[in-house]
Order: sequence, then structure tokens, then C-alpha cells
Amino acid sequence: MTDLPDPQVERLEALLKPYRDASNANLQTMWEEFLTVHPAGPYPSAKTMSRNARLFLAGKRYRYALALAGYRLLTGERPSVSMERAACWLEWYHLYTLFLDDIMDEDERRRTLPSAWSSNAALYRRADAARPAVVFRTRRSRYGASQAILDALRIRSLAERAIESPKDLDPAVRLGLLTELTEVDLVLSDGQALDIDFEGLRTIPEEDYVRMSEAKTARLYLGAAATAAIAAGVPAEMREALQEYALLFAVAFQDRDDLLGAGVVRSEIGGSSEGDIRQGKRTRSYVLAAEVLRGKDRVAFLRSYGRGSRTTKRDIETVRALLARHVLPIMETRIEKNLNLARKALDRLPSKDPEARALLEALLDAQRSRVR
Repeated sequence: MTDLPDPQVERLEALLKPYRDASNANLQTMWEEFLTVHPAGPYPSAKTMSRNARLFLAGKRYRYALALAGYRLLTGERPSVSMERAACWLEWYHLYTLFLDDIMDEDERRRTLPSAWSSNAALYRRADAARPAVVFRTRRSRYGASQAILDALRIRSLAERAIESPKDLDPAVRLGLLTELTEVDLVLSDGQALDIDFEGLRTIPEEDYVRMSEAKTARLYLGAAATAAIAAGVPAEMREALQEYALLFAVAFQDRDDLLGAGVVRSEIGGSSEGDIRQGKRTRSYVLAAEVLRGKDRVAFLRSYGRGSRTTKRDIETVRALLARHVLPIMETRIEKNLNLARKALDRLPSKDPEARALLEALLDAQRSRVR
């Protein structure tokens, strides 16, 4: 894969900018409304949300853009101010899952910034900060993670408030979006549970990985498509086509992320592109490698992957070389196939807003060579 030419990158960013700006403006407003009711107090627990507020406005906003561009594509109308605010449930909910993911994965960085639990842990400075705890390594770690769980619950409440607070949002639309949020809860939690199950397995059937990925990563993208369809009040076949686009896009997006996370392709992800290898993440790249590698290559891969703090430069080079040789061509083929199928799903929808259509096409094109 080659990098996107600069004009294409600039075009995608130009198309995304209005959605990102609208999303961030609404998130900022909701955050400020929260602060008026929950001001920081003298205790550290009253400061954790403010401490992690930098994370609130960091993100691509693909889900938000998909929801609003999908609405425009289906209706030919600009979304109302109420719709723009309600669609923020997707971004608040995504943040909620990231806070919890970082605890479960023990990730200390998120979007180039300290993760919520690691940032919160810095607030704990008592004399027993270095002593071991029952579940966590130290009481300091327990404090940070516990506060991050509470922050995550607050953020999930903001996802619901995004839907409930616009006064002129049609009650049927509000109920539909809240129902969708509940469905996302149930499915995504199952996907996260499977992801945890997979951590200790050496081999994972690819169909099981796909089931996990579609329940975890893809489900919120399906929620974005559902948000557009619910607000637009379109027939079932249009909702199905937009959700098919969202699912295929999400799978391609995650596959591209897996390549970036292991540094198999040029990466500007903002953190270490060795993280997946060091931590032994069970990505599709790993699943395919465990399936296709044989003999000495298989032994070398499994010996070098997931060694944590003992990972050497040679381990990284070994894993990347084997992935580039044996897995990258398969991944590239699958990404291309899913992007083509997603475009066909898009073709089944009315194109009532050419600019919205252009954005949804640009999102697909970017997955061939995205570097962050």
C-alpha cells in the first residue's frame, strides 16, 4: 500500500472538519454543563473528570460523521441542532468503552495522552502507594482504576443525556436512539468479554475472532448507521444498506488498525507501533499468522510475540518481517474486498446529498493507506 496523495488526505480532512467541529462543540458544551453541577472539590475524586477532559476532544469522529452524513444522504436535509447534539451519544459512549478498555488492557496511553486510570493514579500519594493490593499491583493502581470506572459511568450517563436533553427531538426518535444504545451495551459487552477470553489462547478460529470484532469494534459503527436511519425515518431496506456499509467499513478500519498497531505498515498512530506485539494482542494479524505460519516461522513468531517487558528489538523485527511476508498480502486483499462491498452497499442508497456521499466514499478510500 502506498500513502494517500496529499490532496486526498486534505480532501478527507476538509470533509470531516465540519462534523468534527460540531461534535467537539457539543461535547464541550455538555462537559461545561456537567461542571456547573459537579464542580471540582477538595478531594482528588472530584478532580478526575477534569484531569481527563483532554481525552474528550481527541478523536477522529468517524462515528459521529457517519451518523450525520448518513442522515443527510438519506433525507437531503441538514441535521437539526437537536440531531447534532443527540448524535454525540456515539462519541460519549465510545469514550466510556475506551476508559474501561484501558483498565482491562492495562494501557497507560490513550490517543497519545495518559489513559484515565493511569492519570488518576497519579493523584494517589498516600504512604501506602507502593504496597500491593488484592486485585491490582498496588493500592495506587487500584485507586486510579476505580476512579476511571466511576468516570466511565459518568461518561455513559452523558451519552444518555445527549439523547434525552434536546427538547425538540421527536419522542419516537429519542426512544429509538435510547433503544439502540441499550442494544449496543448488550452486544459490545459480549464482544469485550470474548476479547478477554482470547488473551490466553495461542490459536483462535478466525470465525470466532470475526464474531468478537463485529460485536466490539463494529457494533458502535452499526449504531451510527442506526442513528441516521432512526432520525431519517427510512424503510428497513435503507437502514440495512447503511448498516451493511458501516459494518464493512468497520471491519476494514479495524484490519488497518491492526497493521498500524504492529508497525507492519508506515504508522503515525501517536504512540508506540510496537504495543500490540509487546502486549501479545490477539488481533486479526495474530490470528492469521497463527493459522498460516508453519515450522520454524511459526515457532519464531510465537516465541517473539507477546513477551511484554522482555521484548527485544530482534523480537519486533522477527514478528514484523513474518507478518509483512505472510499476513500483509492477505490483509490487504480482505481490506480491499470489504471496501468494495461497502461501496456497493452505499450504491443501494439514495444520494440526496452529494457532499455527504463524498465523505462516506472518502472514509472508505482512506482505509487503504491510513497512517494514524
